Amino acid sequence: MDELKTMWATVSPGTPDDLAGARRRLLEGMADPPARRRVLGRDRAIFTGPRLLVAAAVAVAAVAAPLVIGDADPAYAVVKNPDGTITVTLTELRDPEGLAAKLSTVGVTADVTFEPPGKRCAGDRFASADLAYGSKNPAEMNEEELQEFHDKENWRSHKVVRLVSRLDSGQKFLISPQHMRRGETLVLEFRDNQNPRQPWQLGAWLAKADTPVKPCVQVDDTAPIQQHP
Repeated sequence: MDELKTMWATVSPGTPDDLAGARRRLLEGMADPPARRRVLGRDRAIFTGPRLLVAAAVAVAAVAAPLVIGDADPAYAVVKNPDGTITVTLTELRDPEGLAAKLSTVGVTADVTFEPPGKRCAGDRFASADLAYGSKNPAEMNEEELQEFHDKENWRSHKVVRLVSRLDSGQKFLISPQHMRRGETLVLEFRDNQNPRQPWQLGAWLAKADTPVKPCVQVDDTAPIQQHP
């Protein structure tokens, strides 16, 4: 599927000390290999396409600013652009409630979670607005289900978030609220990978309008990554 692409940023690893200071940085790394699908059981799936944005680490010498910029500085910045899109800049995976509150001030209802290494939120947190969250493994689908699965109209949430950061301009991603419907919630799950090449991942989905999003119950993230056609 065109909407399901894997975005990997590949850089040369630095020293352990370098990488420790750069682990959660977002980079621009939108390549076009086949999308990859993380299967988390029969009831939930996460895709490493546009909804799972993978950030890569670089040596500190190649980074314009340090990851942790001090307690007096915010961990994020949220700016509404003239075209209605919203630019989010992250410097740390810290204060998810504050980020959600800030997004609310620019008209986006969001649920934000920052997860430690090796953890993820348990499934069935919310009713998905499309097939990006909670869909079955395609290997278990019948022909009709597969047709729906490959219909781009059933993946509307893929248009909402995309990575736009550059090494010389901060660590940024773009939210396009025009693809959200009234009353929907943007669910963002950031995961710390403890991986110098892929330090963290962002899963982004849409919850159905006027439906609740349950608190994240952290469970071990041991599911394999499988290739998706």
